[in-house]
Amino acid sequence: MGKLDQLKPAAVWKIFEAMTAIPHGSGNETAIQSMFKGWADERDLDWSEDAVGNLLIRIPATPGLEAVDPLLIQGHVDMVCEKNAATKHDFATDPLKLKIEGDWVTADGTTLGADNGIGVAMGLALADDRSVPHGPVEVLLTVDEERGLTGAAGVQAGFFASRKMINLDSEEDDAIFVGCAGGRDTQFTMKNRSTRSPKESAGRKVTIMGLKGGHSGLDIHQHRGNAIKILTRALQAASSEMELRLVEINGGSMRNAIPREAEAKVVVPKALGRRFKQIVDGELQRVLNEELADTDPGMIWKTSTVQAPRCLGLAGSRKTLDLLSAIPNGVTSMSGEIEGLVESSTNLGVVKTVGSRVDVVCCSRSSVMASLSELVVQHRAIGVLAGAEVEQPEGYPGWKPNLKSPLLAVTRESYKKTFKKDAELLAIHAGLECGLLTEKYPDLDIVSFGPNITGAHSPDEKVQISSVQKVWKLFASTLKGVAGS
Repeated sequence: MGKLDQLKPAAVWKIFEAMTAIPHGSGNETAIQSMFKGWADERDLDWSEDAVGNLLIRIPATPGLEAVDPLLIQGHVDMVCEKNAATKHDFATDPLKLKIEGDWVTADGTTLGADNGIGVAMGLALADDRSVPHGPVEVLLTVDEERGLTGAAGVQAGFFASRKMINLDSEEDDAIFVGCAGGRDTQFTMKNRSTRSPKESAGRKVTIMGLKGGHSGLDIHQHRGNAIKILTRALQAASSEMELRLVEINGGSMRNAIPREAEAKVVVPKALGRRFKQIVDGELQRVLNEELADTDPGMIWKTSTVQAPRCLGLAGSRKTLDLLSAIPNGVTSMSGEIEGLVESSTNLGVVKTVGSRVDVVCCSRSSVMASLSELVVQHRAIGVLAGAEVEQPEGYPGWKPNLKSPLLAVTRESYKKTFKKDAELLAIHAGLECGLLTEKYPDLDIVSFGPNITGAHSPDEKVQISSVQKVWKLFASTLKGVAGS
């Protein structure tokens, strides 16, 4: 008996639970795609795989609807791998531990992968739930979405036949999404020199944890604490009174997740060890606890002594901290056209020390490409001024709304007919694969919707059971409308 066996729609939850048993973090999708190939073979479904590992599974039409134009259902199979510090879990080998809490499904101390596993499961469930009438369906399962949408970027023209597409990677069940932000990353490399720690110095470790974190697009407007920024602020406060040398600084794990944890080891003059603790553990911690009382009441702050025979040079330490301080983080502008929509933002996502080198990764987003370009220029300038090497890989485009879309008209009518009210039309401040796919297929007509998911990209991730049922009804009604339109 599976943990989710009693949930409805049964076909959806059965596929989703099977996914949670197979590790499928970004870059580790081979096993899950192999499972889906076997799943398709068991049902005599045709499938194709492209050069980057995307999978296309074809589900035949309901008898009598074979002449209907094909419809593409799209989702990504990879998940963000985040866990709480106390959770023992290996995302490369271990299945997820599922829990049902009231009307929600979640995982024990880790991300759940409902983003976007529940959407993938909905698309594939059409092969097992024969109660939903539909024309020919192509299900596109993309890889490596969470690290930069590289799977969608690799889709070649001609891989699928459909010219209408439902993306199932949205996370609010009362809305139909018609647009998304574009994005681009910036990677900084600070090359420092390692040296012996000064005589009469003391090693200290500072750890920040217990923050809520979340999705760097969907949750950025919540103004939650960024563990890297908080830690940098603490170290800068101490360095204003004493010579502080970094040993290492690490925090965050994904460019598109708000960092929940960060840790640094430093060297300070032994005579000022007590003063360091006063500044970091006392004065600054009180200020930050007040500032984050509403957004991150569970923040945990620890300092301890460590052995540190070697450290980075004083100048390199200062430049590294200055870089982390100067990089913008959070919402940079709001949309003037859509109330409440974040227009542009940036997330300081990862800092990692490798030997004497410090690597930093930021994720910037905007629904206005000119604004995104300006953020990219700003990041490069900051890096250059700090003496860092800067790389800015090609990003991904936004998805421009088309309010005259025939598929949108069918979906809106299906929502109204099913729920007796109008759906809200929204653009999302996150990267969907829609923009990349329309680059290869300019005539592709797209809508996006999905069930309520909260805490995406964090161990608090959960998906609402009743919302999955609701969206399944919308999905079925839209498919029927498309087949009859």
